[in-house]
Amino acid sequence: MGIRNALIAGTFFALTAAGPVLAGDPYISPYDGGGAAYAGLRGSIVDSDDTHTTSGGVDLRAHYDTGYGVSAFAGLRLPYGFRAEGELLYRHFSLESLNIAGVPQAGRSGYMQIAAPMANLFWDLPFPNFVVHPFVGAGVGGAYIDAHERVGAAQIIGTDKWSFAYQLMGGVVLPLSTTSRLTGMYRYFRVQDGHFRCHPPALPATACDANTMNQSIDLGVEFDI
Repeated sequence: MGIRNALIAGTFFALTAAGPVLAGDPYISPYDGGGAAYAGLRGSIVDSDDTHTTSGGVDLRAHYDTGYGVSAFAGLRLPYGFRAEGELLYRHFSLESLNIAGVPQAGRSGYMQIAAPMANLFWDLPFPNFVVHPFVGAGVGGAYIDAHERVGAAQIIGTDKWSFAYQLMGGVVLPLSTTSRLTGMYRYFRVQDGHFRCHPPALPATACDANTMNQSIDLGVEFDI
């Protein structure tokens, strides 16, 4: 996990440092007046924490491979450098390992995918003479998690329910033209108390809760509309 976090942070800072090379003219954000609408797409490389919970006193832990994600968004620029944005994101992870009571399970299979409509608020930091333009943001919404982790044909952890989700973002913008931009963004995404159904071997199935947290590097393109 530490290596993956270092790779994500390194990629983000490398993108920031590359800004002066990739863009020749300063990007000026319309802090006052607002009114400019935009839309775009983002692609993500995503690293997820384990799904970790207990059922009947038995510790259950699912670990995932590095995943991928995409999102579509549309927003409106507001006064003082703020932007309001609606986003629909999707993320997919394949199961890498499944431990029951600390014992790795052979014959495991499974996946987790997340679909989440999010309402975001961004603030463009007031550095209009910078070649790259930094921003920060946060968002809230609902996340639909579809997850199924099995040993053989027996499902050990699973869900197909909605839960509350929130996210924190920070990144930079590079101009492609006067009406289009390339974006690079770090994102922390968390689903709070996701509702799962757990069924350890030889025990009855029970309801169990688990937080779902992942972080990503997102690359995107957006256009004024």
